Amino acid sequence: MRVATNQFYNLNTSNLLRIQSDANTTLAHLSSGKRVHTAGDDPVASIVLENLKQQGQQLSQYMANINLANNRLSQQESRIGEYETLLMNSRDLIVQGNDGALSDENKGAIAQDLTETRDAILALANNQDESGNFLFAGFQTQSKPFIEDPNGVVSYQGDNGVREAVVADGVTVPVNESGERIFMSIPNASGDYRADYANAVMSDQWFVEQANVTNPAVHVQDNFQIQFLDDGFGNVNVEVTDSGGAVVLPSQPFDVTVPLNFNGMEVQLSGNPQIGDSVTLGPQTEVDIFSTLQEAIDMLNTPSGLVGDREQAQYAQALADAGQAITHASVIRAESGNHLKSLETYQEQHENLELVAASAQSSLEDLDYAKAITEFEKQSLAMNSLSQTFGKLSGLTLFNYI
Repeated sequence: MRVATNQFYNLNTSNLLRIQSDANTTLAHLSSGKRVHTAGDDPVASIVLENLKQQGQQLSQYMANINLANNRLSQQESRIGEYETLLMNSRDLIVQGNDGALSDENKGAIAQDLTETRDAILALANNQDESGNFLFAGFQTQSKPFIEDPNGVVSYQGDNGVREAVVADGVTVPVNESGERIFMSIPNASGDYRADYANAVMSDQWFVEQANVTNPAVHVQDNFQIQFLDDGFGNVNVEVTDSGGAVVLPSQPFDVTVPLNFNGMEVQLSGNPQIGDSVTLGPQTEVDIFSTLQEAIDMLNTPSGLVGDREQAQYAQALADAGQAITHASVIRAESGNHLKSLETYQEQHENLELVAASAQSSLEDLDYAKAITEFEKQSLAMNSLSQTFGKLSGLTLFNYI
């Protein structure tokens, strides 16, 4: 077979360049410690590695979201804990202020303590995080959420927005509660309706414990007046009328152990109402902590403000609302704690997935150094041998054999 000189040179040069390229590739793998650099190194492994990298990026985003949510919820839970402490202090002061042995001056001092506690709650409600965002403003984090007017009335300027963090596939966790819910939407201690003791007629101690809508289908919202009447024999009857004077519960013997049922409502009273007593119930499902405390403060600051059955009932209502505020705050704080616990669970899951993914990625792309070094030495030896052989053969002519 006749081999042309150009063909000989081209063939050997091609082989030398191929072996050199293979050696360079092996050297690159040795330098990086990775077996797969491109899809050409291992097409199947390359696809799996790409999927693992995308999963890793997603897990990293989830972990970042969890850290941010954990920070916000931890701040919220801490502040609500402080709020609970202030509420319990408020309740204790309200109870303390109802001591009949106290002078007006003593009650005024308690009112001052209660005022300072109320101011502390207002300051806490306007608390900001390390970035200057208001914690309890909903989505309006750049605006002060609670404003007090010259008359001492506190209003909420934020919204009910709840931010959510995506912490897993299809899973979100709320990272804030609005100030509206925490401070302004406390369930009314007596239920769906509230007694107007300030305008009640009371000649003995009695109290509206609960006034709830039990049958919404037949209930018509209105103001209702409960009146205690003489049955004609000196016994107490009870009658209920609506705001137009229409009778919704006809006069009947009053038994304090039996709830009043009318207009899809159930009203439970306690105490000992007398003939001629009356009270109006108005629809109100929620109260705010600032009005509740202010009502108690005003009564304590009024000389003889707690003297009388009507005043005692009104003060007892403020105390019940303060107790309900504590329960309400505890529920929200527990919810924050549950969210923090769920974040911890998802974080552990993601950390475990990261370990599994890292192990799988390592098994697919990590280089077998012993095998690679052996391959590199073989390639180097082949390249050197080819270079030497090519050099010797290319120098041969017929004159070498004459």
